[in-house]
Amino acid sequence: MAARKRIEGTQLQGWDDVDATLAQIGQADRELQLIEAAANERIEGCKQAMKQAAQPVLDRKAALELAVKEYCDANRAEFAKVKTKTLTFGEVGYRTSTKIMIKRVAETLQALKDLAFAACIRTKEEPDKEAMKALTDEQLAEVGAARKVENVFGYTINQERLQGV
Repeated sequence: MAARKRIEGTQLQGWDDVDATLAQIGQADRELQLIEAAANERIEGCKQAMKQAAQPVLDRKAALELAVKEYCDANRAEFAKVKTKTLTFGEVGYRTSTKIMIKRVAETLQALKDLAFAACIRTKEEPDKEAMKALTDEQLAEVGAARKVENVFGYTINQERLQGV
């Protein structure tokens, strides 16, 4: 079954009209799915064509980058005093790069905790709205939150029955 949808008031005459309108909404959903599927097929085709057209250019670019790197490596002595050589169409150079390699994340995380290196542990904190539903209104007010209760209209389409129509 599809997700429940919210809408603002309708102008139908009876329950039969409501039921017929739900059938029309279900048909519209099916038509939209077909349109979306066709669009996704065309998009995938375009992506494949673009990938094929771009591959020779990507290969040539990679070869050119390798040639520049090889030349710079062969002339590395020129970078002894300066890190970057500025040319007409760009710059080439070497930079010191430091990476931290972690073999087993869980073990490293536990070791950081054990050795009290809390500053080296990244944590993301955010309010858990689902858990906050259990709080009273007074408790919510204490933490700067409030409960908003709405009685909103929604509908669901019975796709199985719609298939027979």
